[in-house]
Amino acid sequence: MLKRFGCWMVLVLLAGACSGCGVLYTVVKSESKLDRLAVPMTKAEVIDHVGRPDRVLRDDGRMLVWEYSLTARKQWLYELALCPLSVWVGGCIFYPFTNIVADHQREYPHHIVLVNDELCAWGTPAAILQRRRACASSGIAGLGSGGMFGRPEPVVTGIGPINRDTIDRYRTMAVMEFEDAPNAEGSGSRVAGIVTSLLLDLDINMVEREKLDEVLKEQVLQLTHVDDADVLKVGKLVGAQAIVIGEVQQWVRSDDDRVSRVSLALRIVDVESGQVLFNGEGHSSDATADSPEGLARVIAHRILARFGSQAGLIGSGWVGINWELQESSGVRYYLVRELRSGLPAQKAGLKVGDRVVACNGVALSSVSSDREAKRLCRVEAGQTLKLDIRRAGSPLELSVVAESRPGL
Repeated sequence: MLKRFGCWMVLVLLAGACSGCGVLYTVVKSESKLDRLAVPMTKAEVIDHVGRPDRVLRDDGRMLVWEYSLTARKQWLYELALCPLSVWVGGCIFYPFTNIVADHQREYPHHIVLVNDELCAWGTPAAILQRRRACASSGIAGLGSGGMFGRPEPVVTGIGPINRDTIDRYRTMAVMEFEDAPNAEGSGSRVAGIVTSLLLDLDINMVEREKLDEVLKEQVLQLTHVDDADVLKVGKLVGAQAIVIGEVQQWVRSDDDRVSRVSLALRIVDVESGQVLFNGEGHSSDATADSPEGLARVIAHRILARFGSQAGLIGSGWVGINWELQESSGVRYYLVRELRSGLPAQKAGLKVGDRVVACNGVALSSVSSDREAKRLCRVEAGQTLKLDIRRAGSPLELSVVAESRPGL
């Protein structure tokens, strides 16, 4: 009898020990490992901190998107609670029994985005959607005063009557598909997508492409080569106050000298009056670009940086911060997500995780939108941006002298 009892005890202890694997697995795979990430960080450092990815979603030689299947931070508590009940039928021993028993998903996808082997963004796919677009659009956060990764600056112009007093009349814009460059079918569609993403980064509401296509189809219009009257009509029908028209004049990748050559132009037009609000164009030849599309992103970014500065959406200065407007207990603040190495904000002592509660003495709690907050914290080249910080609950004041924004 005692021997039988001993065997049962051994089996119980063995089962209990093995059941810990379910709990241990969720601890090892917890999304909390992403807390170890910070900018700047290299590809090798990312692997050291969070391990190799479960899947590579994109690798085009410049941009890497890695996917990790991770569990929620407190998933181990759920597994531990189920173990006593399910261990007798393999609850915690045989993965993923608890998923089946409770119809509960154990793991969720998380993405890590790197540009040129440097960390750019991380989080759940939905949470970093806009940030991933920003990473893709020329590595805007990584641009320095000398250009992108040693890339020569494109020749760019941009001018028009739009200014900070009139920009609020144009809260919604629509981007028509650009005209293709000769012998480069699809180049216009690619540039239109790039321009749309960059305007979104400037907090312009954009009409979705599907809605534009639907209206164009109803009006029996072509997606390209429409005249201005048709374009303005489409803009009104989709509820835009301004519409973006453009053309790709050159889109070439030479196999002989391995040089990309791109030239493009765009106009932003008031749909009611037909007035051209902004006219920009740019061109460049670049041996460092892996494709014409990469070069087109840089040119479009430079053109729209001029537009944004002229319209008062961004300042002529930049300090190297990626932050997100948040609200807690009715108080708005900017949460610092990323800092670019060697740029003014990092040099001044700002840290990832800091809460910026005021810019130049004006509290962010007074703003009602992200656009207002950006205007409040806008800074011109050479000017000082004074930040009121909350770090671990303690107040702190920092002064950051802005550098000149690339392309301006």
